[in-house]
Amino acid sequence: MKTAICALLPLAAAMGAAPGPKAQEIARATMQAMGGQDAWARARFVRFDFIVKLGARELIDRSYLWEKGTGRCRLEDTAGSGEPGVVLFNTGNAHGAAYVAGKKLEGEAAGAAIEGARRTFREDIYWLAMPWMWMEPGVRLKYLGKKTLAGGEFDLVELTFADGGPRSGDRYVAYVSPRSHLMAHCEYTPKSGEKGMWDWEYTTTGGVKLASNHTNSEKHASIGMGDVRVLDKVDDAFLTDPGHRLAELRR
Repeated sequence: MKTAICALLPLAAAMGAAPGPKAQEIARATMQAMGGQDAWARARFVRFDFIVKLGARELIDRSYLWEKGTGRCRLEDTAGSGEPGVVLFNTGNAHGAAYVAGKKLEGEAAGAAIEGARRTFREDIYWLAMPWMWMEPGVRLKYLGKKTLAGGEFDLVELTFADGGPRSGDRYVAYVSPRSHLMAHCEYTPKSGEKGMWDWEYTTTGGVKLASNHTNSEKHASIGMGDVRVLDKVDDAFLTDPGHRLAELRR
């Protein structure tokens, strides 16, 4: 499956130091402004896309359906051959099945597709729900003070990660509005050192806020989340049958 921009935001694992009190206070206020942790915990199914554009050129377009409580997930993408691919997998283990043009993959090809799906999910879900993950184990939060950007004043919270995890060496600086308590901008510096600033936009679904779009004006790039929805129930076939398509999951 295509993973062209996957290195942008790998998901943290591993244990880390407790966040400072001011950073922790901001993180909790942000989660409350996004609907509250109880509402996020109740969210059962999450439907979203991951669409990357550079100027007018579309680089990536993939779609997900995720059952939060069980970790079951469906990924629809385009295989390297240009044919439609589907991976039915679990975000918490290596179990699953992969299909290209309706044909089930076997052996090493299947294992690679399943592991690739798990990796891209961990990265793509961060673009959708990053502020919900600030208090996770392995995330180190530090308050950096206030800064004015584009005429607005923001509280700056630095995110770094425990050594040994997949995100070790990455650094984020979240620009959080003291009025809305939402992260409006995020400065990301990966291990490679190529810094980028992304503006975040949100949508409300199922009582929680999730990202709807991100833009980087300097690079003329965008990462859109497409059809973002929190759902109470879906036909189980979407998570078991490769013949279904997420385009059929109507509003």
